[in-house]
Amino acid sequence: MADRGEERGVALVTGAAGGIGAAIALRLARDGWTVVATDLAAPRLALPADALQLPLDVSDAAAVAALAARLADRPVAALVNAAGLFQDVVPFLDMDTALEARIFAVNYFGALACCRAFGRLMAARGRGAIVNVTSINEARPLPLHAYAPAKAALGAATALMAGDLGPLGIRVNAVAPGFTLTPTLKAKIESGARDASVLEAHAAQRRLVEPDEVAAATAFLLSDAASAVTGATLPVDAGWIATAHWMNFRDLGRNR
Repeated sequence: MADRGEERGVALVTGAAGGIGAAIALRLARDGWTVVATDLAAPRLALPADALQLPLDVSDAAAVAALAARLADRPVAALVNAAGLFQDVVPFLDMDTALEARIFAVNYFGALACCRAFGRLMAARGRGAIVNVTSINEARPLPLHAYAPAKAALGAATALMAGDLGPLGIRVNAVAPGFTLTPTLKAKIESGARDASVLEAHAAQRRLVEPDEVAAATAFLLSDAASAVTGATLPVDAGWIATAHWMNFRDLGRNR
């Protein structure tokens, strides 16, 4: 009898060295996937012995193609595009165009390159599932003039890919995390650069999101339990999208 890893197949996770990507890689391993975890530097996660932890710059199309060729004889059945560059808040007129290009190269074009390269492997087997990690800024624009449009573009591309790849047996969805307690956000909170109470106040659940919660949603979208779900974006935001705009009604007593 095949073990769980053989039944599930191989799941490739980009941006897996820390934060949301690491949580996703660890969750998929627990769920029985054979995980290939990648990041700019090879991740060092506590993964099972059958896992691979490899360096990968998703903005390097040749490197992405080379990894796909390396895995061509493996049952690649899942891809999670969690690799992403962040940015500080910078006024639009002061945005550095080189940084803007780099963010798009990783957050948008890098994800597309992975979808194409590993989507071909899935198409050859007639099945697969892709989850793109986007952002709540798909629904509410955030003042991040490179990060926000790149993630919004990836959300739009997710729906387009779902339509194109569906007949090939491949589902494509997205998770849109809200403010998540990654090491990056924790450092900003600890340094005083961000105020956790402000972020929490605008979410319906009055709290921040844990990386494991994003991982759980991703695992669901990759699983057979979501077999009829494609082209969807699942917010994992503690209700931020639902209530962030309620601040405009404080004078009417709407924001408890």
